[in-house]
Amino acid sequence: MSELAPEAQSAVHLAIEGTSSVSRLFKSTISQQQVFAYSIPVYAEGRVIGVLSATDYMEIFSDILSGNTVLGGGGYIHLISSDASFLLRSPHTVVQTNPATIYDGPYLSNSSVQEVQQAMAGQERVFSSFTYEGRSYPFLLEPVGLNDWYLFCVNTGDGLASYSTSFTLTIGGMFTVLLLLVLFLMFRGYRLLQEYNRGLRRLAYFDSSTGAENAARFQQRLVEALGTGGGSVVALSLRQFPFIVEIFGKERAQRLLRHIKEILDRHMQKEEFFCRDSGDLFYLFLRDTEPEVIRPRLHALLQDLEHNAEISKLDYQLAFYCGVVSAPAGTQAASTADHLLTSVSFALDRAKGGYASTIWFFDTELHKKEELANSIESHMHQALLDQEFKMFLQPKKDLHTGKLGGAEALVRWSTASGRTIYPGQFIPLFERNGFCVKLDLYMVEQACRQIRSWMDRGIQPIPLSVNQSKLLFFEPNYVQTLTELVHAYNVPPHYITLEILEGLALENVEALNEKITQLQAEGFRISLDDFGSGFSSLNTLGKLKIDELKVDRAFLLEMSSQEQARVRLILKEIVQIARQLSISTVAEGVETEEDEQLIREIGCDFGQGYLYSHPVSTEDFDRTFMEGASL
Repeated sequence: MSELAPEAQSAVHLAIEGTSSVSRLFKSTISQQQVFAYSIPVYAEGRVIGVLSATDYMEIFSDILSGNTVLGGGGYIHLISSDASFLLRSPHTVVQTNPATIYDGPYLSNSSVQEVQQAMAGQERVFSSFTYEGRSYPFLLEPVGLNDWYLFCVNTGDGLASYSTSFTLTIGGMFTVLLLLVLFLMFRGYRLLQEYNRGLRRLAYFDSSTGAENAARFQQRLVEALGTGGGSVVALSLRQFPFIVEIFGKERAQRLLRHIKEILDRHMQKEEFFCRDSGDLFYLFLRDTEPEVIRPRLHALLQDLEHNAEISKLDYQLAFYCGVVSAPAGTQAASTADHLLTSVSFALDRAKGGYASTIWFFDTELHKKEELANSIESHMHQALLDQEFKMFLQPKKDLHTGKLGGAEALVRWSTASGRTIYPGQFIPLFERNGFCVKLDLYMVEQACRQIRSWMDRGIQPIPLSVNQSKLLFFEPNYVQTLTELVHAYNVPPHYITLEILEGLALENVEALNEKITQLQAEGFRISLDDFGSGFSSLNTLGKLKIDELKVDRAFLLEMSSQEQARVRLILKEIVQIARQLSISTVAEGVETEEDEQLIREIGCDFGQGYLYSHPVSTEDFDRTFMEGASL
């Protein structure tokens, strides 16, 4: 609006107030010619929701004012403004000069100027005549009814009757043009409004990738459906969808989602519907509420999804997870809808984890988890302020010297009431809601504080490993924040080892290595945690510039199986490759003497597990391991 000429702004403001309007003339910044703007209001449900505005040149009226048939061929018409200046001149004028106003030419005597000015100020009609080159010409000043403009009509013929008739036709012609313009704009506005509403509906209620309804529309329909009866909500998720995107590419993954949508369409019954929320997550509403009815339906759906011809082209074994929650008829629709969507997420989480398609119904146990999650989220910020999160340490044994080689910092939540909440109960939730960023930094600070305490007491510090989440690792000021922390406690950074999960490497190895390099330049050490628990590969190991590799307990379990020789050979090669890359290795989950013997034989540098110690408080760790005792 601010970029429009003031005259155009005025017309738009009038249209916003509900009045169609035509502006006064102004100079176009593009063509440098005189133009006018016309604006009309656009209505929806009886109220103005917008304005259609356009500009045009004054020449739009030229055909009317300058035609040979004006006033029956016995006259001509000028268009003048309220100050009597000429807006449009007829080419048939008898006056050959071009005065700026009618006051400047031969049109008015000195005595009649004031009389005409008063009449025009009151938008009154004026009859008079002027003499030019010895001949008298009657003229009429007729208000247009728009912007105080006037038609200056000069009769060059002999009859006033034809003059009056022609003049009436001319006025009618001009207003016909204006009427057609307004009607065109109104029609165009209606069409644009329809397109606009359709576009808004698509944006508001539909997923652009698949054509399915979106979560906002689903929740709206869910409230309506629960108001007329019971039903169940199903959360459907595809196993390892991020890896499908990585393996097959975004385009094929999107096609897969569209095929899923088409299959869901075929399985919906009367009064049932579904949506795509985000990623691979779909929500379904089914009218059935009994598990013995829902389970066969979902099995049939999953069979269709897993063996559909289009999906089978991927040459990839798909698996789907389903969480289900039901609500009987007669429950309060709005609150029930919110509760169902929350509860079904817990059921879906429980369904995940296996390699085959799984269906899980929300139950009492899950409800207790939901209550715990709500309690955790409502208390986590205050708990951090009150330092209820405690650092526990689990030692790492140097297998070459038999001495203490470091420790891993693990978090425990001890509430003010004395209740202990274990990491498995709150860490996954913190990773979802982002609170892990604050908690991870808090744990780094606790590690710095502990190392500083050892130094102040004259005890030789040991390196402490602290887990770092993906959300924190890619924070913009992450390196600076850590550097400021170790400087604040005057702790050498090499005593801090930052443990990251290998899943970080699956997204962007270059970005990860860049951050690792920055941290190593400040003196921190980087450890790759849980190697072997997920999608580990020698390719990942070769690309990452890490200092330490932590081998997951899964390898130890495998070495105890029938495939012991093969697994031991693989693990031994991994350890040897790591050593050649100057990467130290830590075996996690060492619980027996046999476990330790195995990791010694394959060449691991450190061992960590219950064989040496459970995670203990810093006070117990000091007494047991730092004050002269050994492993």
